[in-house]
Amino acid sequence: MLNLDDDLYFLLISVIDDMNFGQKLRQLRIQKGLTQQQLAERLGYKTNSYISDVESGHFIPSRDKLKKIAKALGIPFRVLDDMLLEYRLEALGIKEPELISLFKDIPNLPKRDKRAIINAYLKIKERKQKKK
Repeated sequence: MLNLDDDLYFLLISVIDDMNFGQKLRQLRIQKGLTQQQLAERLGYKTNSYISDVESGHFIPSRDKLKKIAKALGIPFRVLDDMLLEYRLEALGIKEPELISLFKDIPNLPKRDKRAIINAYLKIKERKQKKK
C-alpha cells in the first residue's frame, strides 16, 4: 500500500505526458496555487523572470536550484528529478512508460537485478548483430 508521500508523488508526476519540463513545472506551480512571482520570491528573486524563463523552456535549472524549487513548491525533490529524467529520455525518443519506469527504478535495484537487465540487453544486441 502506498503511503501519503507516494500518493502525492504519483498525483504530481501524472502531469500530461506531452509537456516539456518547463510546462510540467508550470503545471505543478499552478496546482500549488502559486504565481510565478510568488515562487520567485520563495526562491529569493525580486522578479519572476527566472521562473518565466524556466517555464518557457529557455533552460533547465541546475540540480541545486531544482532542490530549492522543490522545497519552495513543498514537493519531494524526486518529483522534479523524475520529471527531468522523463524529459531527457523523451528527448532521446524513449516514450514507453515501462522503459521510463525502468530507468527511474535502476538506481534502487540490487546489483544482481542490474546485472540481469544488462545481460538481457546484451542478448538482444547479440541477436540483432547475428541478423545483420
